[in-house]
Amino acid sequence: MRKDGGLLNKKVPLGATLALIIITIALTVSVTMVIAMRQFNSTMSDVGQRQVMFEYITDIDKTVRQHYAGTIDEEKLRAALTKGYVEGIGDPYAAYFTAAEYQKENDRMAGTHSGLGLELALTSQGQIRISRVHAESSAERAGVQKGDVLTAVDGEAVSVEGYETLKNRLESASRVILTIQREDQSIAFELSPSPYQTDSVEGRLIGSTGYIRITEFHSLTADQFKAVYDDLSAQGAQNYVFDLRGNPGGMLSSVTPLLEYLMPRGVYARKTDNTGTVTDLIDTDNYQMDLPSVTLVDSDTAGEAELFAGVLQEFGKTTVIGEQTSGRGLTQEYFTISSDGAAVKLSTCQMSLVTGGSFDGTGITPQTVVGLTEEQKANFAFLEDSGDPQLQAALSALESMSAQAG
Repeated sequence: MRKDGGLLNKKVPLGATLALIIITIALTVSVTMVIAMRQFNSTMSDVGQRQVMFEYITDIDKTVRQHYAGTIDEEKLRAALTKGYVEGIGDPYAAYFTAAEYQKENDRMAGTHSGLGLELALTSQGQIRISRVHAESSAERAGVQKGDVLTAVDGEAVSVEGYETLKNRLESASRVILTIQREDQSIAFELSPSPYQTDSVEGRLIGSTGYIRITEFHSLTADQFKAVYDDLSAQGAQNYVFDLRGNPGGMLSSVTPLLEYLMPRGVYARKTDNTGTVTDLIDTDNYQMDLPSVTLVDSDTAGEAELFAGVLQEFGKTTVIGEQTSGRGLTQEYFTISSDGAAVKLSTCQMSLVTGGSFDGTGITPQTVVGLTEEQKANFAFLEDSGDPQLQAALSALESMSAQAG
């Protein structure tokens, strides 16, 4: 005697089955058509908007060429049009680079440079001083030193009012004579540009604390950081201060090796691209930092530097001290224009912490807020350790951690 086993064993008429299949196909086709039509309409709308824009620019161009009495520099006009377009898209970090500018930007990102090899700072006393001399540069080989006061260029006295013009002049100079004041001596140096590598990481021991300053994140930063970190460790560093004040960020691919070097295995951050796709940033390295650390930040700490501070803070690997950071949580990429070698820089991804989420527009909040006076900010490059309240707060915090651990 047969018993029915429920719905799975009930027979369904062939006609009803065929009808169900046809309805399913019809619904699928309808949904697909609706989605396709929406995409088509959106595309046509974009095409229409672009057409209106191109017609408007063409109208302006026609009017100018018919009535302008001067001579148009076509290359300059094209660069201006492109810069205006990039500035108008709403991306605050987008930029246009001519082929020559892009070559310089490539060199900077690669950690290489060609120039005199010195940096200037305008102090609160109204002096223009040498704030940094890069290793193996023409400035270092000539004997220029950090702290020298620049008084003249090619025999012409320098002034505070012409500071920005002076910096641009030195960046593009092919040969220059600098006159500096060092204590009671006036010394002249003849310099010409030469290639050198830019050190983005500097380190030294302050007592038993390894002090590491990271000025930016370029292609050489990761290797430079590891070399400095390991050297300080070999010298007996018991804890660390990571100084990211004034660090504008740089390349995401340059900060991730540092985080993977210091963090435990696993997901430590995320990035979201322009399609909404989320990618985990994962550390697969077995090594991790097991010593206390403090990270110094300020309002100029931005982008990848914020990611560094935020990740270490979120995982309890560091205590952040200083000021609220910039809040640039977007990463940028460069896209070459094939016709002439120019390039545009565009924001393509948003960085976020695992639990803290995006810091774009908000920044990283220090556990301990310590600021600098306006005078200290103006003379930042020349502050002594004892006169740097943020550094002193970091050293005090590490001392307290050591006392608690003991």
